[in-house]
Amino acid sequence: MKKIFFLNTCVEWGGGEKWTFETAQELAERGYEVVVGSVKESELFQRAKAAGMKTKAVPIKNSLSVLNPVKLFSFVNYLRDEIIEVLFMNLSQDLKFGGIAGKIAGIERIIYRRGLAIPIRDRFYTRFLLNNCITDIIANSYTIKKTILQNTANWLNENKIKVIYNGIKIKEIEDKINYQSNIRKEFNIKADTLLIASIGRLNKQKGHYYLIKAVKLIKKEIENFKVLIIGKGDLEFELKKQVEDLGLSDYVIFTGFRKDVFTILHQIDFLVHTALWEGCPNIILETMAMATPIVATGIPSVSEIMIDKETGYLTESENVEDIAKMVIKMIRNFDKKQFGQKARELIEREFDFKEKLNQLEKLIEENNY
Repeated sequence: MKKIFFLNTCVEWGGGEKWTFETAQELAERGYEVVVGSVKESELFQRAKAAGMKTKAVPIKNSLSVLNPVKLFSFVNYLRDEIIEVLFMNLSQDLKFGGIAGKIAGIERIIYRRGLAIPIRDRFYTRFLLNNCITDIIANSYTIKKTILQNTANWLNENKIKVIYNGIKIKEIEDKINYQSNIRKEFNIKADTLLIASIGRLNKQKGHYYLIKAVKLIKKEIENFKVLIIGKGDLEFELKKQVEDLGLSDYVIFTGFRKDVFTILHQIDFLVHTALWEGCPNIILETMAMATPIVATGIPSVSEIMIDKETGYLTESENVEDIAKMVIKMIRNFDKKQFGQKARELIEREFDFKEKLNQLEKLIEENNY
């Protein structure tokens, strides 16, 4: 079986890091020799080490790390000595550093996985990396594939891009539900209070600003509800001030980062996701797997995996009035549980984790490079 190195130096834990961890773990169970490379302080590095996986500290701090010859050739020598045959990368800084190192080391398969719905800049080094170093590109949605080609279609071979959606481990998610954990009791929320959650990093991408403004409109028609904003990020202070300034402290609760997300998804009435852009959002797939209804902005990557008016409601991005309208509509929908059930069926049918790994394994074993 081939020896595979996963390079992901993001310090925080997000969708790309979750994919790296779960994919590396599953491939190891299938008999591949797997190494997870990251910076020592990253959540991914710590979790991989705790899980008994083989790890390698790779001191990439930013995109300029590739200009450090000591770091670069130390990694090249490591790849050669360990006879790494497949190299996966997620971040732009890892693409620059790992792509060059992998090429010099003569690695057979150098794969860049992109989950960011932002066009790639057309620059000389990007052309060099994608044309001369990278053997394959994985997009985790057709939306991502489209953004990859937006600035590169005239020089990048489209056949190099394979679409493999994120997969969901439904059984593992269900096993993580802690029935002793009670979010209502923790925050003193009454049983008859309608409970909504927004889950994600507190940054511009997730669109919390529009959700909070929508809450001000919602409370004009609905009184007995609470919105849990779950996550941490650089906009935390600003968002808390926005809630205070709008007089919404009785309606919005900031929980901080939580490790019991699946338990919370099991207890809430529905999820609201107001992201401005996404790749293939794990939280949407995980919420659907929990059979929990969703109101989400109908950005391309979300509308690609959700079915409007069947697995939830889609709303216009950055449109406060429309977000409020759809949330109120979901609150008043007494059959909202059917949304959740249909969403669960869709996950079982189209987004099974092992099936997505089968697609990835087929790519790894292909010999047409």
